[in-house]
Order: sequence, then C-alpha cells, then structure tokens
Amino acid sequence: MATLDLININKIYPNGVQAVFDFNLHIEDEEFVVFVGPSGCGKSTTLRMIAGLEDITSGDLIIDGERMNDVNPRDRDIAMVFQSYALYPHMTVYNNMAFGLQLRHMPRKEIDQLVGKAAETLGLVPFLNRYPRQLSGGQCQRVALGRAIVRNAKVFLMDEPLSNLDAKLRISMRGELIKLHKRLGCTTIYVTHDQTEAMTMGTKIVVMKDGRIQQVGTPREVYEKPANVFVAGFIGQPPMNFIHGMLHDNGTFTTTKNKFTFRIPESKLEIPRELGYENREVILGIRPEDVYDNQNKEMMAKWDAFSRLDITAEISELLGGETNVYTTIDGDQVVASVPCRDDIAPGQPFKLWLDFDHIHLFDPDTEEVINENSKHAFIEDDDLDI
Repeated sequence: MATLDLININKIYPNGVQAVFDFNLHIEDEEFVVFVGPSGCGKSTTLRMIAGLEDITSGDLIIDGERMNDVNPRDRDIAMVFQSYALYPHMTVYNNMAFGLQLRHMPRKEIDQLVGKAAETLGLVPFLNRYPRQLSGGQCQRVALGRAIVRNAKVFLMDEPLSNLDAKLRISMRGELIKLHKRLGCTTIYVTHDQTEAMTMGTKIVVMKDGRIQQVGTPREVYEKPANVFVAGFIGQPPMNFIHGMLHDNGTFTTTKNKFTFRIPESKLEIPRELGYENREVILGIRPEDVYDNQNKEMMAKWDAFSRLDITAEISELLGGETNVYTTIDGDQVVASVPCRDDIAPGQPFKLWLDFDHIHLFDPDTEEVINENSKHAFIEDDDLDI
C-alpha cells in the first residue's frame, strides 16, 4: 500500500480565511488514522487536499516518496468514500461498483472478478442488480465502500461515512470497517467528529481544533495522557472534569472559593514544582470514572484523608451498568460515573472520592498539561522519514 507525509500543509482560501495551519503528520503503511475534531476544525479540508479535491496553499504532500501536490486526483491512486455515499441513482449496484473500472477500459472479465470479490466481502452479492433507491442506508454505504475497494488503491480516504446511519447501524458498520481494514491491509485515513468512532477504530488519532493539530497518538495515549484541556475534554464520554483552583507550596490544592482542599500526592507534584507552579492557579482534571462513591471501599481507604467531596447531587442519570452523578464545585461542573444505583435523588447529600493516581494538572493560561512526564506526539519536521 502506501506511506504518507504531510509537511507544513496550509490551506488559505481566496477570501483570506485559513482553514489548516502547518499540518505535519507521518502515516505508516497499513495504518488506520482518524482525524477527529469538532465541525470546522479543518479535518475534511485536509482530507480533500490529500485527495486532490482542494489545492494545497503551501507545504508538501508526499505519497510513497513522491510529491503529489500537482498530480491530478485520478492519478494519485486514492479511493474516497463520501458522507453522502455519492451513488449514481440510475445505475445498479454492480454498475456503481464497476463504473470507475469501466472508465479505465479494464476487460469485462477482470471487472466481473473484482466486483464479485468485493461484493462477496461486503455481503452485497444478492443486491448487485438492485438500484440505490431499493437499498437501506447501510447497504448504500457498503456499495460506496465496494466502489472504493475495487479500485485497489494505495490509500483509502473516508469522510464521515457513517454519520447518516442510525446509532445501532453505526455501531455495526464500525465493526465491519475494522474487519475490512484488517482483511485488506490498506492505508486508511478516516474523518469523524465522533470521538467514540475515533477511539474504537483508529490505530492512530489526530485531534484537531481550529485548523491545528492538538495531539497525535494511539487511542490509549490520547485518552490517558491528553496534551491540553481541549483534548482532555473532547476525548471521553462523559468528558473530563475540570476543577479550577490554587496549587500551594505545601502540596495542597484549594478550589476557587476555598470550599474544598485536597492534598496532591508527591508523585504528581515533581514536575509542577520544577516548573514553578507552586502558589499559582492551575486546573485539576480528572475523568468521571476516576471519581468514586462509597461502594468502592478500597478507594475510600486509600484516599479518605484528603480526597473526599461532600456534595449535593444535582442530576442522576441511570444508564444501566453505571450511574452518572452531577454536581457543582465552586462553579465547576463535576460528574462521577459510579456503579449502577437508583437511590440518588436531586438535592440529596452525597460523598465522592477522587483517585489522585489519575489526575492531570493544566496551566490555566496556555491550557497545556503540566504534570505529564512524557513527550506528546507532535510531529516535528526532523521526525518525518521521507
């Protein structure tokens, strides 16, 4: 298949609006890379520049060592699956899948073999003579995938291909796409605004905001070691809790209105102290699953001396296997994901414990993490192997 390098890629439209800033990324052969971020963050624009559907204002796109900026889209050996499926309504499933091959004047026998193999892989054999209007949304999406598969391209690009499907079908199709990628071993770039899709599908995640890369890493790296407040709040459901307060030189953290005081473990203080964050405002981040109730006796015993929150439950969401309990701490909303319970009513006093082994500290001005002793996966020019 193919390796890709995007080097200092920028996209500026004629009206002066810049959609992508200094995008640097290396993609290995057979990787499944997910661009994830909110609407308008530049992820689809970047994908379209790779495909050749958008011009690159500056920078270099390298595929297998060859600069592709000025190469015609049809000559880049790239297959793309669009959000809208983009099927020809007057053509059968077979003809939709075969059309690109027919334009290349490929022999009919070879086309039949490629379409038949793809249809078998995607479970489309019974539908080859049907028209798109006779198919469900999931079947249309499989046809769009089949049209890309028969191309046998170096790179597969997918622009939010599951966003038009209902929730149950999206989950099913996620699994199908993962299996398909493993079977084909193709280099794939997938765009989505759904962080669940990013976490479950990607071997590498590229988190974007306002046209800039915020962090690159495996799903686990991005989840457990977020580079900044945006990544920490965007990846994870419910999102990470952020509690504003002061980090003191005696190792304690007090919330904004001094309602709560916590003692931060020494293991989490080494880097903040080295960087001079004592007696300064910081943001304490902790994920909802790392906030416990009194059912977790082990955590109560471990942190009881300095991590207990005596709060008032504001909202309780019973989700079956777990319950989300919402409260407010000095103006900051905090949610705890605790084992299933239905005995929590709004206005009820409640006790929670924070697991300080899993806290993160962020600078309130830069919003960058300050207590992770790790190198985040921002790609530098000299890291690119081209």
